[in-house]
Amino acid sequence: MKTLFKNTLAIALMATTALSTVSCDDDDNKNDDAIDATQQAVLTNYVNSVVIPTYKSLADAAILLAEDCEGLSTQAKVDKACADWKAARQYWELSEAFLFGAAGDYNIDPHIDSWPLDLSQLAKVLQDGNIEDMIEAGTAGNGLLGFHAVEYIIFKEGSTGDFQNRNRVYSEITEAEATFAKAVAEDMRNQCVRLEASWSGLDNVSKEKQEMLEEAELEPTLNYGEQLMAAGLAGNAKYKTQAAAFEEILVGASDIANEVGNTKISDPMASHKWADVESPHSWNSVTDFIDNIKSVRNAYFGSLDGKESKLSVSSVIAKADAAKDAAIKEKIAAAIAALEAMPKPFRNYINNEDAAATAKINAAVEACNELVKALDAALE
Repeated sequence: MKTLFKNTLAIALMATTALSTVSCDDDDNKNDDAIDATQQAVLTNYVNSVVIPTYKSLADAAILLAEDCEGLSTQAKVDKACADWKAARQYWELSEAFLFGAAGDYNIDPHIDSWPLDLSQLAKVLQDGNIEDMIEAGTAGNGLLGFHAVEYIIFKEGSTGDFQNRNRVYSEITEAEATFAKAVAEDMRNQCVRLEASWSGLDNVSKEKQEMLEEAELEPTLNYGEQLMAAGLAGNAKYKTQAAAFEEILVGASDIANEVGNTKISDPMASHKWADVESPHSWNSVTDFIDNIKSVRNAYFGSLDGKESKLSVSSVIAKADAAKDAAIKEKIAAAIAALEAMPKPFRNYINNEDAAATAKINAAVEACNELVKALDAALE
C-alpha cells in the first residue's frame, strides 16, 4: 500500500519455466498456442474465489459504514459505526496481497489507507467545514481521507482505558467532526465499490453500486479480473504469458509480507511514535497485521477459508518445486502465529521498555521476513 511511510517495493522479475511452460512470442496473436489449461483454471479461481468476493465484502461493509456515518447522534450509532469500520477494515487488509491492478492504477490504495493523519490540516478543515468541497475538487490530501480519518473521529482515544471498548462517546463528537466523517466515509465507500466493479466488471455489480459510481464519475475503464484470467491469450498486453500473471500474484504477496514486517511494525518501533502505528485509535493494529498475512494465505491457497483449493497457486509451485511450496506454507503459518503472539495494543509497546514484549515483536518481524524469502525463492 502507498502509505505515507511506505517505500514501494519495485521488483523486476524474469519469467521462468518453473511457473509456466509458455513462451513469449513477438506476435501476441500466437500466445494462445502456449496456454496451459490447468494454469488458466488456477488464475480463474484466484479471481473468482479470492479477489472478487473479498472486494465485494469490502464494498458491502463500506456501504454500511457510510450509512452509519450519516448520523452519529447516539452511542448505539457510534458503536455500530465502529463495528462496521472494523468489518470493512478486515476486508481491506485481506485484500492487500493483491494491491496490483485497480488499487494501484486508480490510486485507491493511498487514497483510502494512508497514515499517519495530517492532524494540523484536519484541525483546519474541521474549522472551515469544507471537506466535501475538497473531496469534490480533488484537493483533499491522502492524509485527510480514508480509513484512518474515519477511525480518528469514531474511535479517537476511546471512552475508557479498557482495551475491549475503544469506541468514542457520542456526545464528544462535534457537528463538524460528524460532517467530516460522513463525507470521508462516503468517499471511501465509492472507492471500495470501484474496486469490486473493476475486478468483476461494472455490469456484474448491483444497480445501486453502478449508480454510486456513475454519480461519483468513478466507473472503471478496465475489467481486471478478465485481464488476469486471460493471461497469455492473444491481445493481452498486460499479461503476455501466464508466467507474468503468476509472478504478479507472488510479488503482491511478497510485497505485503515485507510491508508488515519492515514498515508497519518496524517503523514505529524505530521512531517510538504511536502516531506512526497503523490503526492506532481503534487499537486494531495487530489484527491488521494478521489479516495482511491471511491475505497472502488466501492468494496462495486460492480460497478464503484457510483451506487449500485444488486450483491454487500453491499447486502450480508444488508441481515445479515441492520443497519451495512446502516452505511457503510453513512460513505463512509461522508468520500468522508470530503476529498472534504479539503484545496488544501494539501502540503501547513501541518504546522497547518491555524486553519480553519486544522479543515477541522482533520475532514477528523475522517471521514476516522469512515468508518474504520463501515467496521470493519461488520467483527465482
